[in-house]
Amino acid sequence: MLPWLVVLALSYLPLFWLLGHMPVQSWDEARTGVNGLGILQHQDWVVMRHVKEPDLWNCKPPLHAWTLAASFYLLGANEWALRLPSALAALATVLLVFRAAWWWLGSWRGGLLAALVLLTTQGYVTTHIARSGDFDAPLTLWTTLGALSWLRYLIGGRPAYAWLTGGAFTLAVLTKGIAGAVFGPGLLLAAVLTGYGHRLRNWQPWAAGALALVAAAVWYAVREAAEPGYLDAVWQYEIGGPATAQLEGHRTSVFMYLNTLTEYKFTVWLLPALAGWLLGWWQPRGSREWVLSRATAAIAGSFLLLISLVQTRLLWYDAPVYPLLAIQAAAGLVWLGRTIAAHWNRPTTPTTRTLAVLAVALFPYLSQWRYIDSLANSPVKDMNLLYGYLIHDLPRQLPNLHKYVVMTDGVFNDSPVFYAAAAQHQFGHQSRVRTPWGIWPDPGEIIVACGAKARKPWQKRFVTQELARTDSCVTLRLVERR
Repeated sequence: MLPWLVVLALSYLPLFWLLGHMPVQSWDEARTGVNGLGILQHQDWVVMRHVKEPDLWNCKPPLHAWTLAASFYLLGANEWALRLPSALAALATVLLVFRAAWWWLGSWRGGLLAALVLLTTQGYVTTHIARSGDFDAPLTLWTTLGALSWLRYLIGGRPAYAWLTGGAFTLAVLTKGIAGAVFGPGLLLAAVLTGYGHRLRNWQPWAAGALALVAAAVWYAVREAAEPGYLDAVWQYEIGGPATAQLEGHRTSVFMYLNTLTEYKFTVWLLPALAGWLLGWWQPRGSREWVLSRATAAIAGSFLLLISLVQTRLLWYDAPVYPLLAIQAAAGLVWLGRTIAAHWNRPTTPTTRTLAVLAVALFPYLSQWRYIDSLANSPVKDMNLLYGYLIHDLPRQLPNLHKYVVMTDGVFNDSPVFYAAAAQHQFGHQSRVRTPWGIWPDPGEIIVACGAKARKPWQKRFVTQELARTDSCVTLRLVERR
């Protein structure tokens, strides 16, 4: 029990400290939050909505949006509730890595080291993954569970692990569509490289894989029937479009994932992972070291290759690879330590081994602490991210205000849309989001605006009365036209 408590305690700072401090980020985090709130507002659990209309841009399957809706219902519509499901998914992934490494390395200290490697990996514990309300932390939980269950099936042949693999990848597909199936070729390659290709002759793995396909087919059929046009959007934004073109200006090199992995995402732990593969590859055939190294190389390598060949490459697409890399890096350090101890004939005590694990991870952990602090407290340069501070404060500043117009600068950003929807859910506010070139409000209406670009067009057109102010955001009554 004590090792589990240690991992839980060490997980708090990277995953939960200052979790709700940052404003809701534009693009995916705000959009998924709007989808989750839309479920509660419209009581529609099939068609995800954006400003009352069916959302055909964010056309992922519904599992994550359902989780967000439950979180908002229980905890309120706020930043903490938006990010908590991802943080809990990340915590579950850390515990899964801990337990798996404990089994593969034969020591709970090896498991602790693997957990610490993942907790100090900036490619994983960052915005858009473990510390935001996006899809990628839940996706990584299910792909990690599926991959590790597959390895246990290969080495032991128990059908239960094949079914667990299928169930995990079913949840992965229902979380982020085709992204949940990208591990598939690597799993087959791992079976061949580890000498367990004969497991593929059993029917259970194929039946378990069919489970994911059937679940996906049922979802897509139901969603298309509910609101036609969904499948066309899925092809455009999730499959054909990203595979064949660099969408939305995301122009990156085919080597982007390898470059970022070595430059900052996994820099500290890259050499231990390489050492683990080198040491494990030449261990006796069929040993745990030999199987683990070949399997992680097959799965991680094929995954990185596939997402690199896709034309649209985004920084967070490589999130599922880091739990496997964390296990392999911990394996490299553990095996290297055992090799050195055996060479010098210096047996170590349990206390020494525990202190060694903590010492190895100390500076990366402190660096992660500073990184998270900088993320949470960095100055907000995008004025559209400030609306949350103002709207959260309106019930205190203007308790009788329930109807207003949220004026933005016209730059596409769903953060103001999320906060407007959150205020409707939380406080019963009635608001609509408008741009300088949208439908003009009438004299007597009240607007909220953040930044000069959002505020000045209305001050030029109307005589205004300032009702409240929060930093760069103001609440104005439009008295009369100029």
